[in-house]
Amino acid sequence: MSTSRSWLCGVLLLSLFGAQSSPAQTQPPNTPTIRVTSRLVFLDVTVLDKKGRVVVKGLTRDDFAITEEKKPQRIFSFEAPEVHVADTSLADDNPANSAPLTILVLDLLNSRFTDFAYIRYSVRKYLEAQPERLSGPAELVVLGNESLEMVQGYTRNKADLLYALDHVPPALPYKLNGAFYAERFEQSIDALQQIALQNKGVPGRKNIVWVGHGGPEVYTGHLVGSVVEELQQYVRDTTNLLVDARISLFVIYPGLPINGPAFRISAESASIDIGDDNDPFAGDINYGVFVNETGGKLFYNRNDVDREIARSQELGSEYYTLTYQPHEGDADGKFRRIRVTLRDPNLHAVTKAGYFAPNKNAPLDTRQQTIVNLVEAARSTIPFQALDLSIAGVVRHPDTRTIEFTVLLKPRNRSWEAADNGKSTNDLTLAAASLNGNRDLLASRLVPLVVTVNTQDAARLAGVLSPLPVTIRVPRKTQIVRVVVQTEKSGRIGAVELSRKTIDAAPEAPTPEPKLTTRSPDGPHP
Repeated sequence: MSTSRSWLCGVLLLSLFGAQSSPAQTQPPNTPTIRVTSRLVFLDVTVLDKKGRVVVKGLTRDDFAITEEKKPQRIFSFEAPEVHVADTSLADDNPANSAPLTILVLDLLNSRFTDFAYIRYSVRKYLEAQPERLSGPAELVVLGNESLEMVQGYTRNKADLLYALDHVPPALPYKLNGAFYAERFEQSIDALQQIALQNKGVPGRKNIVWVGHGGPEVYTGHLVGSVVEELQQYVRDTTNLLVDARISLFVIYPGLPINGPAFRISAESASIDIGDDNDPFAGDINYGVFVNETGGKLFYNRNDVDREIARSQELGSEYYTLTYQPHEGDADGKFRRIRVTLRDPNLHAVTKAGYFAPNKNAPLDTRQQTIVNLVEAARSTIPFQALDLSIAGVVRHPDTRTIEFTVLLKPRNRSWEAADNGKSTNDLTLAAASLNGNRDLLASRLVPLVVTVNTQDAARLAGVLSPLPVTIRVPRKTQIVRVVVQTEKSGRIGAVELSRKTIDAAPEAPTPEPKLTTRSPDGPHP
């Protein structure tokens, strides 16, 4: 486990169990903010009438008014909903489309085993009701016990999404155990960051339709001020990543029994505690706040999941796009509230609530930069040779369109850390991606790894060869599978590729039966 991950999990365990800590005992590293460089703010605005029906016609630029921090803003550009339709001349898997993009996230991490089966059934029911060619590109992502995996990249082919959904392997969500509370919080928010970074630079609106309970709430009352500030900065950065990527979050929270606390929501009003108006994360840290801040919607305590997915799709697809250039303000890192109103008082605008200003005193976030580097390296044609990698033991599984292989990480340029009991550890992050001919992502996974060896002798460490097992989905249009490994301490990157020809020539075998495993906080157990 990396230093930053260990620190955050320790902080959240304090929050969960109500332990007290003094400033002298807690010395977390600075958690920096991203720097906002764009001076053009995009607002994707859904307009609703008093009955909650989407209004898509009859409005012009003059019907809208924008304020930032109560200061009127001049509308720079205006697009009506009819502009946001799919370009039929583009390939089904091309995300550079006028239509909004849909990211379906299946939340295995925070959902009980039986609940997840119902979630998957509901997503299938929704997809089966769609036309063979979807109205806009969609991708399917699974948040599992250890990583976020894209099992099907952007496609308008319904059959591809159904195939990927049917081959998501079952797993016991063992982290619902309270001891993993902190890991679930971090993994859930990290998933939002990874999706935002994956879509960095992709034009148009993106809608995350998160099916499941989302990350747990963190109660900050038992934490010292400096730790609360670090945690708040973490979620502020995530908000900016989502806002900058033009992503709205829709959470479909099934009304199924769950284990542990989640959103702090009134059953009568189904409202979310959104904190202080000047900082939505000023109080307890609530995953549901991301819904408000990105202009999405929470469907709380509902089991008609397929209908709520369809409603999310409607709200995220029928929208006006407005842009404005904000007035210069202080680079103080504070929240800047945006409000959109309409000339007709019977109409209501739904859009993102604002963004956090850049902070001139904050350094760049090295953790986010690591993810950016890995995503860019995975899609790059440039060889990365600071780490020496090779691939062995490739096996195809045609029944699930997956391949298994082993990445061999050789000794050169490894960064080892001394651990307890005479051991050494090497913290790594591995990214694997299936790419089409244009090097667009079709499937991917990003996994943090810790390699441990029973020696601290430099001569022996210089000869360590580490096998890293990889399984990744290979959708129909895959031409290359590329694997990138980065060491956390030194930042060195190595990359290795499999061509389609090599994949097709590999021996094939049925997909092994999935093993339902559990893990204690101290390590894996069969």
